[in-house]
Amino acid sequence: MSIPVVLVPGAPVLVPELSGTAAAETTSQVEVTLGLLRAAAGGLARVLVLGSDPTGRALGDVRSSLARWGDAVPVGRAGAPESGHPGVPDAALLGWWFLDRAGIDLPRSFIGVTGDGRPARHPGADTLVVVVADGPASLTPRAPVPEDPRGVALDSRLSDWLRHGGELPDPGGEVSDSVGWWSRPAWRELAGMVGDRAALEATSWAPFGVGYHCARWDLASPVSPRPGGGR
Repeated sequence: MSIPVVLVPGAPVLVPELSGTAAAETTSQVEVTLGLLRAAAGGLARVLVLGSDPTGRALGDVRSSLARWGDAVPVGRAGAPESGHPGVPDAALLGWWFLDRAGIDLPRSFIGVTGDGRPARHPGADTLVVVVADGPASLTPRAPVPEDPRGVALDSRLSDWLRHGGELPDPGGEVSDSVGWWSRPAWRELAGMVGDRAALEATSWAPFGVGYHCARWDLASPVSPRPGGGR
């Protein structure tokens, strides 16, 4: 039985209640992402969400909201308890939102990835793995970080990596911080899981100067830990 892995973006601007009319610029790509999640989730028992988090927090199956971004959009399964912790990681909240929008009502958990990423995890074959991660935030003058050709080149290489596989492009921590590639740890975790496999499907877009990507893999069996996809 294969292990499905889906990459989703982690940007609050993709949520219509948070961004208003700006969300219209990404509607079709969000629908593609939801389709990849639905296609991967059939017949599974649970979801593991992974995302960059400086303190490596872990979270069980709870309900929360997107209130920190200006609108208390509820996220989480209806049967799950309310989170008693105000500091739910951003990546968990956005992962929950995508799962909710996709109609995936499976028990879920979150593990934060720190630093340079950890050795790849080996979830059970009945688990959907969702990795929440963005590309660089320096792609155009509209971006949160000043436009940087290094970020533009990196995002293009990440897009190629999703489609063709091989070794994950990684300029290192210092350059990554400079170009706004803050989810580098999650990308390295993803690369450790999928190895040099190309995604079955992938879509990339950048309407606000930040690289957004979604992709899906079906792993026939766990691969050996390879942080960052190194050989």
